[in-house]
Formats: sequence, structure tokens, C-alpha cells
Amino acid sequence: MLIRSGIFLVAGLATIFFKKQLNNWKNHILKSIHLKSWIKDERKGYIYTGTLFIIISIMLFIYSILN
Repeated sequence: MLIRSGIFLVAGLATIFFKKQLNNWKNHILKSIHLKSWIKDERKGYIYTGTLFIIISIMLFIYSILN
């Protein structure tokens, strides 16, 4: 569980700190598969997703310590 906790922590921090690059990468993928109507700026959503990942990481860490 500690390894899963670390994975979620890294994913959460990466999502928060690199939200602009993730958004640009997502838009690039959508352009390449010809879905230009789905392209939008979703950087605020990446903050929420990163926060959710960090909360899951904390819960997994606490669970692994208690068991």
C-alpha cells in the first residue's frame, strides 16, 4: 500500500504542477485524432484531479500504517 500511496502522491503533484503541459498534450492528442470541437482549457480541472489524487494518497498511507 505504501507503493500505491507514493504513486498517487506523485501523480497528484505532477497533475498540479504541470497542468499547462498536460492541457497542451491533451489538446495535441485531440487535434491528431480530429476532435477539434473537444479542445478547451481545463487547467482548473487538473487542480481538482491532483487534489483528489493527493487525498487518495493520504488515505492509502494511513491505511498502510494502521495495518
